[in-house]
Amino acid sequence: MKKVQTISAPTRDALGIFAAMIRAARMQRGMTAAELGERIGVSRGVVQRMEAGEPGTSIGAAFEAAVVLGIPLFDVPAGQLGALLDQKQQLNTLLPRRAFQASHAKPDNDF
Repeated sequence: MKKVQTISAPTRDALGIFAAMIRAARMQRGMTAAELGERIGVSRGVVQRMEAGEPGTSIGAAFEAAVVLGIPLFDVPAGQLGALLDQKQQLNTLLPRRAFQASHAKPDNDF
């Protein structure tokens, strides 16, 4: 049985916005879906699904399409993404390695 993925409304909206941005940028550059697919290493069908806002599209392919088409990621120019990555990795070194669930057990104060 195929697993059904539930997508929240905000996620669906974000996918739709990103899909529209990819399609508009591709069309403005006069590229076909096949040409974009060739540039980013995926099939024309993957590009079409990306432009349809389908949630199963690889995030790597989507980000590569954005970079190729000049769409800024994270509101940062492409040349500054490395600096942002360094900053976020430094922040992650301050965080614990694993997340722990808080214990809801009541302390035994019976002495």
